[in-house]
Amino acid sequence: MGMIRNQGSVLQGIALEAVRHGADTIEVKYKDGYEQVFAIGDGVGYGIARLDRKKRRVIIGEVECELRARVYDSFGDDAFQVKLRRI
Repeated sequence: MGMIRNQGSVLQGIALEAVRHGADTIEVKYKDGYEQVFAIGDGVGYGIARLDRKKRRVIIGEVECELRARVYDSFGDDAFQVKLRRI
């Protein structure tokens, strides 16, 4: 079960790896059931991570929720929505 408190360390690890490659951008693309993570700098991209695409759950007090995120267009910009579904 992926708890939200673990997400900081995953993101920090990805950012650290991107910096090591001299990147100024991190790009994530979905392919074959995984999120492929690329570090991009000076027009060159390096694959630095492959993350399982699975549902995330958090526990707040005694309430367990499943997190579901989606990206949508908001007046020409990407916006993100996270739905909380009680389990």
